[in-house]
Amino acid sequence: MHQPVMVEKVVEFLNVQPDCVYIDATCGTGNHTRAIIEAADGNCKMVCIDKDPRAIERAKEYLRDFSDRIIFINDGFENIEKIFRDAGLDRAHGILFDLGFSFEQISSGEAGFGFKQDGPLDMRFNKNSLITAYDVINRFPKNEIEKIFEEFGEIKDAKKLAHLICMERKNKPFETTREFADFITKHRKSKKTIHPATQVFQAIRIFVNNEIENLKMGLAGAVNVLASGARIVVISYHSIEDRIVKKFMKTNERIKMVTKKVIVPDNLEVVINPRARSAKMRVGEVIN
Repeated sequence: MHQPVMVEKVVEFLNVQPDCVYIDATCGTGNHTRAIIEAADGNCKMVCIDKDPRAIERAKEYLRDFSDRIIFINDGFENIEKIFRDAGLDRAHGILFDLGFSFEQISSGEAGFGFKQDGPLDMRFNKNSLITAYDVINRFPKNEIEKIFEEFGEIKDAKKLAHLICMERKNKPFETTREFADFITKHRKSKKTIHPATQVFQAIRIFVNNEIENLKMGLAGAVNVLASGARIVVISYHSIEDRIVKKFMKTNERIKMVTKKVIVPDNLEVVINPRARSAKMRVGEVIN
């Protein structure tokens, strides 16, 4: 089962109080939502957002004991202002963006996010999206693939990889996640702690789901639905996202950074949950 990251710190820095409204902008299975509700002694309203309908269904089951306190929304947080308006709510007192993947998403081959379980080259959170990983890998021109690898994966050998992919697909298109990951592994060295295909999958997934622009829109929209003194807590897992969050909190005139230094999991949490090792938390507070 999915292990949520920095749960106690999320509750602490959101400054959770009873009789308030909180937003879990990346609901996933609902672990952070449960912690927030319990910290408020069961007396708060939650808005749980997730673009993946499978995640919403898992969260509804996991949080069924609190269903009267939760509004579930199958949408992306880039639409946070419309979501809040359509829900008939005024202001929220805190919002959490956990930008990582749930164990269920990674371990399921159906959506093609990971490569430990074989699956189609999809990688879409929302099945209504037009572009899939298959399209990127098998149909995009070499220079576009190279650009995706450089911008969204910070891959140093992007040019070489793009060339090799385009040569290989002339013989036969890539069909599955395992097939593509094995090809990348054969042609790429990586750090011992990171699978050679990890950055490549990350880059394609970010592009397919327009994650960078959506994050910028979600952060900007969050400011407009939060009350004065409300907190924005963001947990990111790679440097591209963290830089965006850091710049947003430093330059937005309505945000005051709560902590100067980035917050990371303690050693014990990393031992218990190795997926937490790359997590970075930043916290901002809305000011008038």
